[in-house]
Amino acid sequence: MLLRTITTALAFRALAAEIPQAVLGSETSAAVQTALHCRYIPGDAGWPQAQLWYQLNRTVNGRLIATVPVGSVCHYPNYDEAKCNELTTNWGLAQLGVPRPAEFLALYFQNNTCTPFTTSSTRCVLGNYASYSIAVRSIDDVRAGISFAQKYNIRLVIKNSGHDFYGQSTGKGALSLWMHNYNETTIIHNYSSSYYNGPALHVQTGAEGAAAGSHASAHGYTVVAGSCPTVKMAGGYLGGGGHSYLSGIYGFAADNVLEWEVVTADGERVVATPTQNADLYWALSGGGPGTYGVVLSATVRVFPNKVTSNAAFSFSVSQAGGVEQYWNAVSVFHQQLKPLLDQGMVAEYGFTNETMVVTGVMAPGQTSDSLQSSLQPLVEALTAKSRSQLTAQSLGMKLAQADNYYDLYKAEIEAHLAGLVFPAAMAGRFVPRRVMDVDTTNLDTALRAIADRGYGYAVIALNALNSVRNRTAPPIAPNAVQPNFNDAYSSLMISPRWSNSYPWSEAQVLQDQLVDEILPIYDAAAPDAGAYKNEANWAEKDLKKSFYAGTYERLEDIKRKVDPSGFFYGITSVGFDQFGWDSEGRLCKA
Repeated sequence: MLLRTITTALAFRALAAEIPQAVLGSETSAAVQTALHCRYIPGDAGWPQAQLWYQLNRTVNGRLIATVPVGSVCHYPNYDEAKCNELTTNWGLAQLGVPRPAEFLALYFQNNTCTPFTTSSTRCVLGNYASYSIAVRSIDDVRAGISFAQKYNIRLVIKNSGHDFYGQSTGKGALSLWMHNYNETTIIHNYSSSYYNGPALHVQTGAEGAAAGSHASAHGYTVVAGSCPTVKMAGGYLGGGGHSYLSGIYGFAADNVLEWEVVTADGERVVATPTQNADLYWALSGGGPGTYGVVLSATVRVFPNKVTSNAAFSFSVSQAGGVEQYWNAVSVFHQQLKPLLDQGMVAEYGFTNETMVVTGVMAPGQTSDSLQSSLQPLVEALTAKSRSQLTAQSLGMKLAQADNYYDLYKAEIEAHLAGLVFPAAMAGRFVPRRVMDVDTTNLDTALRAIADRGYGYAVIALNALNSVRNRTAPPIAPNAVQPNFNDAYSSLMISPRWSNSYPWSEAQVLQDQLVDEILPIYDAAAPDAGAYKNEANWAEKDLKKSFYAGTYERLEDIKRKVDPSGFFYGITSVGFDQFGWDSEGRLCKA
């Protein structure tokens, strides 16, 4: 697939190369010899024979699944016109990939393999799909997968929801641990330890954030989970740090972890807490997903339900009175948001060179009347800057309130996010608080220049270190959440305009443009800003600095102790530079 040690262009050619193989993951007819330092893929002489897969299936009680890509209904011999048309309409939606084994949402790493956008006569090959998946229902299933992959020198990947931006939940020729159905949630009313006493929620890795939130709320509690309802809570979300509409008062999701349950590369079940296996606890809590072991569950702090309110509004170039007035309004919005974030509110919004849409300014603990009062200075500033073009009425200000966060989230937020899809390429950057606290002319200019080249922004703005949060929910213990996120005003996802009607070659053009042209524009205005490790670009120029911000060396030491052979691998995870891909997609020791 993509080889980090060579140029991006060469990497894309490697990704595009295919060894013909059957949809069901069977071997090619001509076996090839493979260097011992590479994982085997179908067609290699060392690839496990059918009888070995049969034995594995028996070991996991019939839950071994051969991969049939969802897009196969658009290709002969499985072609079905009605199903293909429906798939084309819904392509990229989480509802297609999350509940199916081996499917993943990162278009760039799908590489247009077995999609609705090639001809029906084009052969449906697995490409970067895992060859087989184990539908995990127990720790024994996880151990069986680890043991099989190690014994037969094939790659193991962990597929939870498949939201990963970097395709880390898949891999050519891999055996996948599909965690979707390992998803129980349990309230613990009186968790007791030396570092925390109070209510908690135990979540197995396959539990979706919305399901966890619903379960907690039904018992009178609120849990810090992601905005996207189908993101699994105890997977890459917690492993990357985990931002939330609640981060302004309760911190990042990883700040609330009480304990981890994980299976390491030697098959051992390990419990990690601030006082037991403390180094592993530190690393798992924000130090990157999928690299220290297979997480079975996490136990997290929860908080009593409280009244919560939300505000949503939008404005456009025409509403603002022109292009200059629009960008002036964007700048004013960003400045006026700062004191709201300092009160523990969190805002999520998107903007382009034409429109800004604020999905939510979330205010836990406030009524809608209180939130409206808090927003008044922002509205007045927009009105003044736009010469009365932007008012509360023209902004379409919508205020909502519920007795608890989850009910408000479900009513006002969930539906907006359920329909989002990944573009073929994207990147990320923090807006550091230090940049927002001085003259922002250079930042404003850079944001506008990028937008004028056809890019848009999806933003979460928060102050993770505000005084309200420090009083209500300091971190359970020190953790590996990247320091540059703690110091950030906001996190941007930067995405190009994309349509599945574009020629697939445009994906690599956009990927190269993002890394080589767009990010440098931003970095000139906000040097060393860094990026959220879960929402950025895999080809960062200085990934260790941008994603890990001074934590990488300690994380690497912990990785060597718990996974000395580098068995668990991710393209941006700790230890990434110890591996690369050959021209046929094998994962090889560097």
